[in-house]
Amino acid sequence: MKFLRLSTALLTAALTSGLLAPSAQALEPGSKYVALGDSYASTGTITRPVPGSTLGCVKDQDNYPHELAKLLDLKLDDASCAWAFTYQYDNPQHHALPQTAPTPQKQHLTPDTGLVTISFGGNDAGLAPLFAACAPHIQIPRLPDCAAAKPITDASIHNSDIAGRNLKQRLIDIANDVKRRAPRAQIIFTGYFTAVTPQDHCPESGYLSLNDRKYINDFLTDVNKTIEQAAQTTRTTYVAPPNDPKGWCEPPQQRNSNFYGLPEGNLIAHPTARGQLHMAQEIARHIR
Repeated sequence: MKFLRLSTALLTAALTSGLLAPSAQALEPGSKYVALGDSYASTGTITRPVPGSTLGCVKDQDNYPHELAKLLDLKLDDASCAWAFTYQYDNPQHHALPQTAPTPQKQHLTPDTGLVTISFGGNDAGLAPLFAACAPHIQIPRLPDCAAAKPITDASIHNSDIAGRNLKQRLIDIANDVKRRAPRAQIIFTGYFTAVTPQDHCPESGYLSLNDRKYINDFLTDVNKTIEQAAQTTRTTYVAPPNDPKGWCEPPQQRNSNFYGLPEGNLIAHPTARGQLHMAQEIARHIR
């Protein structure tokens, strides 16, 4: 009987707290939208920079935050910035140039925010060492497999930093802080586009070996899985990018990302404007 009374009390408390807790609201035209993240959110066509944005952020007018804001008629506050790590949520960014982003990305969040997208993780996970190891293989034949960088990238994804948090935990902490700062916002994590695929070889992938292509593909899969797990833990939404079956090897002007940035005019090894539009459309399908 005592157990029954306890169970009933716990159930009542849970229901009450659920009713009283702030919950995400349906978006309306004109709702505030804050875009957080790195270059996979900030860049599009690099000849179309956002007026007034700092050079280091490589923020373009056809990135997915701008495309999504247009699709849903939202008021955009785009905090995304190239080179950003999860640490730039809490701290100013002074790389790749001094004063690239002089305020933390979290400062863009306000209680009236209706939508937040989060595109962090790739830089933390080791995109830079992966690029340094694998990019020469695209143009130089018969190099040793660039998968030699795997211990570095694996550690960057799964090991703890000096504060004792791994990438997944840092993403969880960001989502939870977003909830505190913008309690009515819908929160969406996004993943990273596939680059090369193991089964496809083309001029864009150059001399990357099968092992190289598999390593790069596995790396991005691992990063996206980590982001998805953070979304599941925080009961937020994860949106996978609409990947091309052949990644970079799709024909020019018909692919969502490429390596050389030509002829589409995107940042090297990043989404094209087409990819950013498709990402915006995919996110829009997940919004209430």
